[in-house]
Amino acid sequence: MNWDPVAGTAGGPEFGSSLKAYATEREVSDERLAEACGLTVDQLQEVYTGERRLALAALARSIVALRTKPIEFMQHTGLLSLELYAFGLDPLYFLPEGQVRYDARIYMREINPRHRVPEADMTKRNPTIKAMMEDPILDAAGKVELELAYLLRAAAQQIGGPS
Repeated sequence: MNWDPVAGTAGGPEFGSSLKAYATEREVSDERLAEACGLTVDQLQEVYTGERRLALAALARSIVALRTKPIEFMQHTGLLSLELYAFGLDPLYFLPEGQVRYDARIYMREINPRHRVPEADMTKRNPTIKAMMEDPILDAAGKVELELAYLLRAAAQQIGGPS
């Protein structure tokens, strides 16, 4: 299991190899990623092989180091996988039911029905995420950490997993 909602950690061989590939794609060195996560390079290698798991704070800091967004990170590392969508996770699961989700679906269809969720446009439509991003007290890593926790918990709830 890539994400363990009870322990609040991500890991495993699939996650580790995906994280390594994503770091390479984003041109972030092992040293830089390890430093961002508060790990040594040897400990990061353990994450890559699936022997070590990362908690939310380290995941958030890796997102910042990779210069990406939470949903994009989750898609690249298998935390949001095609299997989860097959289990019934709506790609717009983080949006409230009703007009907001309906309008977002139309917006996505107008762009391209096979396009990934346009994260920046879509997450702004969630009032909770929007409020977190506007909070003047939180730093960038704190905002990413809260957004990631919110998105992961909501996904686990949507597919009926432990939350």
